[in-house]
Amino acid sequence: MIKVKNLKKYFPIKGGFLNKKLGDVKAVENINFEIPEGEILGLVGESGSGKTTLGRSIIRLIEPSEGEILYNNKNIMNFNNKEMRALRKEFQIIFQDPFASLDPRKKIFDIIAQGLKIHTSMNREEVNKKVISTIKEVGLQEEHLGRYPHEFSGGQRQRIGIARALVLNPKFIIADEPVSALDVTIQAQILNLILELKEKYSLTILFISHDLSVINQIADKVMVMYLGHIVEMASTKNLFSNPRHPYTKSLIETAPQIFRKNKNKVLLKGDIPSPINPPSGCVFRTRCPNPTHECEHGISTMGLIEPKPGHFVDQCCYECNKK
Repeated sequence: MIKVKNLKKYFPIKGGFLNKKLGDVKAVENINFEIPEGEILGLVGESGSGKTTLGRSIIRLIEPSEGEILYNNKNIMNFNNKEMRALRKEFQIIFQDPFASLDPRKKIFDIIAQGLKIHTSMNREEVNKKVISTIKEVGLQEEHLGRYPHEFSGGQRQRIGIARALVLNPKFIIADEPVSALDVTIQAQILNLILELKEKYSLTILFISHDLSVINQIADKVMVMYLGHIVEMASTKNLFSNPRHPYTKSLIETAPQIFRKNKNKVLLKGDIPSPINPPSGCVFRTRCPNPTHECEHGISTMGLIEPKPGHFVDQCCYECNKK
């Protein structure tokens, strides 16, 4: 349903008296993947790895620098503003901060109904019925529609955010860290709600998170992102049972809920480098626990290979890991 080819997003750095371009922030670099209809693809990585930029680039909330985004075999990179506007009701996003993403001056009814008024020709009665049925679908009541966002808890506000995305009957949803601001009990409720809605409506979802325990619970497949690159991709079962990239191994070892006892733990040193000046060659080489000579000297080449069917890993780090 969604297929991404060679996607890049660079943000120009400008400065000086004439505001000249000084360089680029390479936020997303040569990304390739696809999400079959009705599946949830988990996207994980540290803060600063490019997850949110990738998600927003796919639905062109941020314009990509290069690449193709195929939706039902049509490259939406070629769509004009009118065509993208028509597509918006099929592409929706659930934001990380449910309070910041809701207009505090509007009642919940108006927040949810806004998309219907923009993208459909429904009359007032039809809009009312749709909003009421949608708010009930996410576990809230009709009486909540007359209240303002500040009158709700964090979990309730996220349910409202889900209702706003769901009301247009979308086909593809980007869930950008939708439970990171919630406590564990409420997280479970929201995750179960997303799974129920996904099954009911055959939704295709890109679920972004830094929490591997959340991804392990909800995703069919997982992509691991590091400094703008996808370094590993596999089914959830295969990735957690047999991670191939040292970065993936480190993320799993440091996740308490899914900690696996391993005498040879992979614990990374240092912080993720700046995307303004990423390492040459393999971007992971400055933190790699076991680099090859080529990797260590910045002359290796990145790119996914498939050592086992359906399990992709960056070729440079796969060779390092075999040592």
